[in-house]
Amino acid sequence: MENNKIVPINRVNKFFSEEDFFLEINMARETFEGDNNMSIVLYRVNREMTESDNVYGEASKGGIKYFSPVELKVYQKLAPPENKTYNKNGSLQFLQDGQLTFIIYDQQLEELEVDISYGDYIGYQVTEKELRYYSVVNPGSKNYDNGHTIMGYKGVARTVVCASVDASEFNAI
Repeated sequence: MENNKIVPINRVNKFFSEEDFFLEINMARETFEGDNNMSIVLYRVNREMTESDNVYGEASKGGIKYFSPVELKVYQKLAPPENKTYNKNGSLQFLQDGQLTFIIYDQQLEELEVDISYGDYIGYQVTEKELRYYSVVNPGSKNYDNGHTIMGYKGVARTVVCASVDASEFNAI
């Protein structure tokens, strides 16, 4: 059941107004987007244009369609790589990239008129010559917990978690 009533959020109005809220966001965004200056590229999956089969609804090979890539300014954290094995005795090993986690302000997404969804791809520049790709496994859209609000007032940012993908799954180049 959808609640269409508009109810103003005024739980901390005595000490924290909406003006204070937007001042805090603007100062934090200046640090994240201006001073930090870390960028990622968002490759959003166009779910309407993507070709899928009628049985399982899975996309066909080469049938996934994308919107134009969008550059986003974020605060990122790249986890250390993990050493994985294909077999029990450990003789066949590979080094798996760690998870990419980043924080982005909702206001930036609204200004760019984009959203981040489960299954979208992220490009992260590792070196001048190498771009690594990740798939969104948690878009962070439920951002009303204490860590994603300012003084519990309203959600301002989201933490997006991404898993590394193999070049055979996605390669935008």
